[in-house]
Amino acid sequence: MPGRPYDPVGDPTVAAFFALHDNLARQGPGSDATARHLLSLAGPPTPRPRVLDIGCGPGRSSLVPTQAGAEVTAVDLRQPYLDWFEEYRTPLSQRAHAADLAVPGMREAVAATLQEITMRREHGADYRYTGYVLHPQKDKETNPTMTSSWTTRPENAGDVAAIRDINLAAFPSPHEADLVEALRADPQAWLPGLSWLAETPDGDLAGYALLTRCHVGDSPALTLGPCAVKPDHQRQGSGSAAIRAALRAAREQGENLVLVLGHAEYYPRFGFTPASGYGIRPPFDVEDKYMMALAFNPEQPVPSGVIRYPAAFGV
Repeated sequence: MPGRPYDPVGDPTVAAFFALHDNLARQGPGSDATARHLLSLAGPPTPRPRVLDIGCGPGRSSLVPTQAGAEVTAVDLRQPYLDWFEEYRTPLSQRAHAADLAVPGMREAVAATLQEITMRREHGADYRYTGYVLHPQKDKETNPTMTSSWTTRPENAGDVAAIRDINLAAFPSPHEADLVEALRADPQAWLPGLSWLAETPDGDLAGYALLTRCHVGDSPALTLGPCAVKPDHQRQGSGSAAIRAALRAAREQGENLVLVLGHAEYYPRFGFTPASGYGIRPPFDVEDKYMMALAFNPEQPVPSGVIRYPAAFGV
């Protein structure tokens, strides 16, 4: 009727679009792991962070910050989407192919949905579902060194001595430097492409992160460490850059589970949570919060049991 405000919910095509998506746990691309990774980019959380999720759908992504203690305000214009669902029950593509095109607006909704699915399949790797985190301007003013750009790359044959120097400078004893060399000499532990460096714009090597093969029971996993930063580059982000690059490379190589023994205040920013939540435990006594695990895709089976470290760790 002329003069009446447009009602998007009442539009037949919009209604058909909602019908295709009803009862799905997630409308967009990604996973719980990608949601945790995005949160990690924001840095250490406040004691009780407040999160606004606009266009939340049924809220699967919103569950991730709530598990970390955040207060989440989730907004959507479709009431059923504001209910929580535990599983992704029916692939959206199957629904689209089986939809009744005689339903008003369904043909247009199916065409748009299939176009979106095709775009994700053909170009998803190009975009990698990038997320953005906005930081207050005052952060740059109070700590301008945090704006430095770090280039990350895997180690090459000429970096061995420099990596040893980074570890010798970062730690009070040569233990970590010797450990890296022992792991590199162990073909059962060393995995090509998972030893990463962060360097300054002028090529100075500043940060280092290493992932090597370990096992949980008989299932393969990765262990993170040693990680090191030269003293004159500490607290400037080079260590985090090297760790994130190593984790990204591991994920791209098809790995799913990474373990780390370290600071409980530091590693959760990368998505790590207590390993005990997966039924994983180390072969030694340590406070629960310091032994952590990261599953890139929690929907995949995650093994449980005792961690078997490479022989170089001596445990």
